[in-house]
Amino acid sequence: MALEKSRWRFASAMDPIQMKGGRKMSRFKKTGGRYGMHSGSGNFRNMQVSGNTWLQGNQFPVGGITGDTWYVDKNKAGGSGDGKSWDSAFLTITLAVATAGPYDAIFIGHGVYSETATVNITQDGLKLFGSGTSGFVWGPTSMKSNTAGDHMLKINAIGVEVAGLDFITNTTSKNAIQMSDVSTTYKTHIHDCHFGGGGTTNIGINCSLVQDTVDMHVERCEFYNYTTAGFVLSGTRTKVTDCLFFVPAAGIGLDIRDTGANRPDKLIANNMIIGSSSTDTGIKLPATEPTDGTILIYNNCVTNCSTNITAGKGDAGNVANIEYKDGVVVGQIDPT
Repeated sequence: MALEKSRWRFASAMDPIQMKGGRKMSRFKKTGGRYGMHSGSGNFRNMQVSGNTWLQGNQFPVGGITGDTWYVDKNKAGGSGDGKSWDSAFLTITLAVATAGPYDAIFIGHGVYSETATVNITQDGLKLFGSGTSGFVWGPTSMKSNTAGDHMLKINAIGVEVAGLDFITNTTSKNAIQMSDVSTTYKTHIHDCHFGGGGTTNIGINCSLVQDTVDMHVERCEFYNYTTAGFVLSGTRTKVTDCLFFVPAAGIGLDIRDTGANRPDKLIANNMIIGSSSTDTGIKLPATEPTDGTILIYNNCVTNCSTNITAGKGDAGNVANIEYKDGVVVGQIDPT
């Protein structure tokens, strides 16, 4: 039994799943893969169909799980288990990541997880999936910063996927997700996550200015109330699409740091950004702007920031973005 990728869509508990040839399956069935139910803190189910996993209770499908599956549930009674099922789940994300191997998947149950140190991902292809959280919903599955000296996640591997998690920032010097500053990373996919800044001077996602972040895609995420920046972007062939930014006073929504032809070929598209109209910036370009033809900023709606989109040489890549100020259209940046 196989699903065509072009026919994948979210199915609720009562919806049928559209299958190849127009046939429908009325309920989830085990088909030679893993099928599990979160027995503790919510209805988190997963079904494996032809190598892909469908998460019931989340608004997104995930794919390509080829390794082992591990489970985390801080609410499980009886102490930490071996992590191989919901009934024997680990109690912390830290232990799950330390145990998992390359291309494994970690399913995280409901709860607020305050890890005692930075969770450092070094396994290529590792996947972290929360339950019940979407990009625009504060989730029941959250990571919360615990100490001023630690990021919540640090990614030092290739092909990492993070989805369905809420990040609650509680410190002023560290970030929710920090990309590697010791080696180049490739093909990071972060989607359907919520980043809550709490007005602190830190960053939701921070790309290293020392090492390249290649082929990263961030989509369907919300960045809320980060005074340094919701997202500091630096990387080759990176994409930021369909995200929502709430920018506080003196804050920045999306801060693009690359200059000239350095780390080219970025796409910033279909994002919504609203500011506080108090020395804030929606999309910030550096003083030495990216070379024309190396960045496309397209179809973004930016409103009520003191500076909606930084003007400059990079304007040749700014197309069909609508800017509003106090409800009035004040400009559309097009090539000059």
